[in-house]
Amino acid sequence: MFNIYIAIYIIFMLGVVIGGTYKIKEYGYNLTAIIFGIGALIIFVIFGIKWFSKNSLFSKTPVSWPPMTNTCPDYLIYYGRKTANGIEDTCIDTIGVSKNGALKLFPKGPEPSAADFYFPLTTRSSDPVGKMKELCERTIKYGLTWEGITNGESCTTPEGEVTPGSSTNNCPK
Repeated sequence: MFNIYIAIYIIFMLGVVIGGTYKIKEYGYNLTAIIFGIGALIIFVIFGIKWFSKNSLFSKTPVSWPPMTNTCPDYLIYYGRKTANGIEDTCIDTIGVSKNGALKLFPKGPEPSAADFYFPLTTRSSDPVGKMKELCERTIKYGLTWEGITNGESCTTPEGEVTPGSSTNNCPK
C-alpha cells in the first residue's frame, strides 16, 4: 500500500542530502561534503525506520473514540439512589442539561422520591450491544447526549458509525 508520508519523507531526505552535499562541495570542501552526505543519510535512515516501521506513529490504525464510555450521560453525575431493594445505580442532573425536560433538575435538600429526577442505569439486556441500544434509546428519550452512545439524535454503533433516525426510536434493531 502506498504511504504518502514515506514518499514526502524520501523526497525531503534526498533534497537535504544531495543538496547539502552539493552545496558544501561547491565551496571546495570535498571531504566535508562526503562526511556530511554519509552522516545525513545515516540520520535520515535511522529516523525513517523509527517513524515508518511497523509500530511507528504513522502506521498505527486509529482507535475507537471514546476509548471508554462514561458511567453517566454527558454532564450528569452518578447517584446511588436508596430504594427498598438496596442501592439503585442512577444519574442525576444538577445543572439542567435535559433538552426536553424529561429529566428534572435535582433539587438541593432532601432526596426526591419521584422517578423523573433520576436517570436509571439498569438495563433489561445483559449483552453489550443490547445494553448500549437500551441506554441510547433512554438517553434520547430524556433529551441528553452521551459520548460513545448517542449524540442526542442518533445512536453510535460499537463500530463507531452513527445510525440516522428520528429522535423517538432510532437505535439499530
